[in-house]
Amino acid sequence: MSQMKETDVMVDRHGSIVGLSPMTAAGREWIEEHCQAESWQWLAGTLNVDMRYAGDIVAGMQADGLTVE
Repeated sequence: MSQMKETDVMVDRHGSIVGLSPMTAAGREWIEEHCQAESWQWLAGTLNVDMRYAGDIVAGMQADGLTVE
């Protein structure tokens, strides 16, 4: 039986804004290391970015071994 890996980052799209919610320490550390974000982009623990950038951010997370849903 294979073990499922815990989700590191949850992704939610809200129109032209995409929310990236770190669910693990690894997810939060990745975002802090790789994303330049202003304090106002964070809402309730979720980093909110323009959808034009979200695809590249998610691809980078996955390339570094994070599980993204």
